[in-house]
Amino acid sequence: MGSGIFGIAISGLNAARGSLETTSHNISNVNTAGYHRQVNAQTARTPFFEGYGYVGRGVDTTQVSRIYDRYLDRQLNGATALDGYYQTQNTFLSQIDNVVADQDAGLSPAMQDFFRGVQTLSANPKSIPARQDVINLAQSLAGRIQSLHGRFEDVRRSVNGQLQTVVESINAYSGQIADINQRILALNQGSARVPNDLLDQRDQMVNELNQLVKTDVMSQPDGSYSVFIGNGQGLVTGAVANKLTTVPNVDDPEQLDVAYSFGGGQVRIPNGMLDGGKMGALLNYRSETLNRVQADLGRLTISIADTMNRQHALGRDLNNQPGSAQLFTDLNAYLDGGAPPSSLVDIDGAPTYLQLKQLREATGVFSVKLDDPAKLAVGSSLKMASTSTPASLAYVSSVWQEAGARPQTLNNNFSTTYPAGVDLSYDTATQTFTAPAPSPFTVTTSKDIAGGFRLTDSAGVTIEFKLEGSPNNGEVFRIGARGVGTASVDAAPSDNANMLVLAKIQSQNVVVNTPGGSNDFVPADGVQPNANFQSFYGQLVSFVGSAANTAKVGGESQATTLKEVKLARESFSGVNLDEEAANLIRFQQAYQASSKVIQIAEKIFSDLLQLGG
Repeated sequence: MGSGIFGIAISGLNAARGSLETTSHNISNVNTAGYHRQVNAQTARTPFFEGYGYVGRGVDTTQVSRIYDRYLDRQLNGATALDGYYQTQNTFLSQIDNVVADQDAGLSPAMQDFFRGVQTLSANPKSIPARQDVINLAQSLAGRIQSLHGRFEDVRRSVNGQLQTVVESINAYSGQIADINQRILALNQGSARVPNDLLDQRDQMVNELNQLVKTDVMSQPDGSYSVFIGNGQGLVTGAVANKLTTVPNVDDPEQLDVAYSFGGGQVRIPNGMLDGGKMGALLNYRSETLNRVQADLGRLTISIADTMNRQHALGRDLNNQPGSAQLFTDLNAYLDGGAPPSSLVDIDGAPTYLQLKQLREATGVFSVKLDDPAKLAVGSSLKMASTSTPASLAYVSSVWQEAGARPQTLNNNFSTTYPAGVDLSYDTATQTFTAPAPSPFTVTTSKDIAGGFRLTDSAGVTIEFKLEGSPNNGEVFRIGARGVGTASVDAAPSDNANMLVLAKIQSQNVVVNTPGGSNDFVPADGVQPNANFQSFYGQLVSFVGSAANTAKVGGESQATTLKEVKLARESFSGVNLDEEAANLIRFQQAYQASSKVIQIAEKIFSDLLQLGG
């Protein structure tokens, strides 16, 4: 370490040169992402005693440090994670919102057109063109449902693909962070001599990683970073990076989950633990929106098929035959007796609860089964004929009872034979009808059932009707099957009773809407249908629209927050060109002044030599 005027001047020259280099470095990296402004720390050298006092010996540059605030960087990482989350949510929710609410691609117009066709047919039940129009509109409705199913499945595959891409990107970032950790550990010569540019690169990697998944970062005493995700899974520890992977979901193999590779094995990370970032948005969107929308659409599809098929079966077609042909695909599940069961369950008599988890599959197989317009069961299945004085039947309604406390039907080709019609005798004095003794009937089945079976008839089956006119004593009315064209006693044409009932289904509550229960199709005992087709789909559209709007508003708000945090960090640790330009002049002047001191020292030294010469 030099002393005297030469040594002091040289130390000043070196200090000014170092500051000029750092300032030039700042200016060069003004547009480098994640760069923190650097400054040279200078300290006066220890003075020495000259008898009359302590004399300074110049200056030393002790450290090149970066202007860094870890709390601002932590805030920036959190804001970045939320921004990535809302951006992804907004992208996917806007896609699905456009699909369900689209007047051309949505389901609402197709349902309205179908029931409009049903109402038109009810006004002219014998019209073959009107019948064909109903079939065509039913096919259009089924096609729209299948189209929605296809769009949603495309979105589901896109979610899987993006999850895989995000996992690959996370693994790449974690590997780079671990590599920088290793380089920092190798170059670190103490906390006062850290490679600032590597620290900036690592912080930038962590920030970009938060765009993909929310992280927790801990700075270790040796200068390395430990990065954690989820509920504490160590993504990076020192120079070691642990990898993520995707694995099929246990309940739905077509759905990918995220797993953590550790110790040669894979540990599945619960979806709810991976919040924030693009990954958190994808997982949340799939579980909270896509699954629910597809399940609700499946529930609606099942309700349409089951309700319309049941009512259609109660009517008569154009050839006076029962409505045996299904209008839509029967979406009830049947076990093929020749196929091995996928699982066996021992039931001990205690209550058993089953949860349906894949209602979305119903939309993929929904189709129109009936293609012959003559087989549309437009007419009612009841007729009433008087054997004496004419009287009109003004109102007849059948009361249908589901077998058992819960739907447990063995669809096994049962058939019954029963004498056609029932004769009732009316007594005007007592104003009562008298029915004959029950007639025997036969039940047959095409299957052999070990141990036999029991058939239970529901007691108190009720037929309600209203007579207009004055019946005579002993007058007999016959209630039996009624074909198309026998609306009343006079066998008037164009019976539309069953089609009128089918048309009314549009406004009836036949769908169970259980808020938040996207996987619950059959409600608990006592829960009644509380939505019709249109209102149920409207609630689905409203749910998606509300979620999309929330993501949009949240994204806009978070973008503003992220911008403010970035500005706060830039104002604190970013490069200000005006400030750096002023520093250039200041350090240049210091350099020139030190050079001038050297020149003066040289002149003095030359003069001394001449005096001594």
